[in-house]
Amino acid sequence: MRFLIVKPSSLGDIVHALFAVSDLRKAYPDAEIFWVANDSLASIVSLSPGITVIPFPRKALGKFSLGSLRGFLRQLRSTEFDAVLDFQGLLRSGLISWCARSRVRYGFANAREGATLFYTKSVELPSSLRHAADKNRYLVREFLKDRGITLTEESYDIPVEIPVAWSSEADGILSGLGWSSDKPLLAVGCSSRWESKSWSTEYFSEVLKAVSAARPEIGIWLLGSLDEASRAERVRELCGLPNVSNLAGKTSMGALAALLHRSRALFTNDSGPMHIAALLGVPCVANFGSTDDTLTGPYGPVGRHTVIHSICDKSPCFQRVCPLGDETRCCRGVSCEAVAAELLKKLS
Repeated sequence: MRFLIVKPSSLGDIVHALFAVSDLRKAYPDAEIFWVANDSLASIVSLSPGITVIPFPRKALGKFSLGSLRGFLRQLRSTEFDAVLDFQGLLRSGLISWCARSRVRYGFANAREGATLFYTKSVELPSSLRHAADKNRYLVREFLKDRGITLTEESYDIPVEIPVAWSSEADGILSGLGWSSDKPLLAVGCSSRWESKSWSTEYFSEVLKAVSAARPEIGIWLLGSLDEASRAERVRELCGLPNVSNLAGKTSMGALAALLHRSRALFTNDSGPMHIAALLGVPCVANFGSTDDTLTGPYGPVGRHTVIHSICDKSPCFQRVCPLGDETRCCRGVSCEAVAAELLKKLS
């Protein structure tokens, strides 16, 4: 059997689909699974072993590169698939599903931009389903049910694989900090792509100082992209501690995953690295204010992760920028000591 997964973006969305693909693999352990993912995110798919990525050249197509489009379609149509599963549910992913060589194309009935026109079956989601990962898993269950297959168990701990090259890069980074490879680590994601998701630098520094006072042997590393490096540096400066290092913009996606895998916990805003950590089984203490954790919170069994909810009366506002114009609004009133205590539980 050959299956095509269509989920080009974003980082968190791809991670949520990996759980569903793991369910598909349980039903068809010998199947060949292909995945259309943005070329910049292809490495995340490789966390799940045995998947062949078909890179989608999003940036090149944004510049109207016909050569890139022809190359992508050539690779897409070089294989005949027994079924296509579209977890994205947009016009682009619907068209990709339709262009693939398959007579069976599944997607969500509530897909947008007319994507349902390209499916052979549109799956209605129960209103009780909230989390994105659960919705993806339901689509797979419906596909399997139509083939007389029922999964008896869904696991939150799915097979993942950290490539040797990623681990080696992580070793080099830790060595450069003067930290041993077995040093206990706390990962910190103090920024996010949405301004409204980024709780204040003062809040993060106060929590980290309390954690360090109790566990001075813990190595605290700040993650993020190059664009987020200045915010991470501000947190490091406010902490003023020798065991806090700013690695934002200094790791590849692979090294980020390897370092998260080695960390005992992640303290974070709602962000892509939060979803990678959850996939790897790393306990998260996650801040949610402008978004809803029941939809996109850290995925895992009850008790593994802890969500810190904003007490702002506008939460969740789902706005990229705080509608009240106050960066400190989400974390105002939240006890830094209580958050630190929750992190210390995860670290132990």
